[in-house]
Amino acid sequence: MLLTNYPVLNFQDAELVIFGYSQRWRIEQFHRAWKSGACQVEDTQLGDRDHIITWATILASVAMRIVRMTYFARNRPEESAEIELTRNEIDAAILVSETKKFRRGAKLTIAQAVHLIAQCGGYVGRSSGGPAGALVIARGLARIQTVAKVLEKCDQR
Repeated sequence: MLLTNYPVLNFQDAELVIFGYSQRWRIEQFHRAWKSGACQVEDTQLGDRDHIITWATILASVAMRIVRMTYFARNRPEESAEIELTRNEIDAAILVSETKKFRRGAKLTIAQAVHLIAQCGGYVGRSSGGPAGALVIARGLARIQTVAKVLEKCDQR
């Protein structure tokens, strides 16, 4: 039984309430990544209110990207990695992870790319540890960003 203040007058109303409730876990994942996990928004040392709001908004975007990547890798693993990552980010993940499975330019699935990014962040992939979480993905993204920027600059020449 779900308690709600939304008026449930028919089956479609009930479906809408159940759908909203089913999204609660994803919202919790976002808040965990934003607040205490990958972004640590509450640890800011900024003093000006407007600067805090701007910084929190930027970090919310980062947290949402991480949550989307983990969602796609777990629920739509065969999708192309390019639904969430640029070509240079994919190539950077291949280079930084030092994998022998893929070469630059390879067409990776989102699950493969997220796994490489997680490895760059320290994920070892033991079966007992479960799938990569937001923190190792955030560390991996941070590690590949410099390489991705270098690749982007090389492409512009």
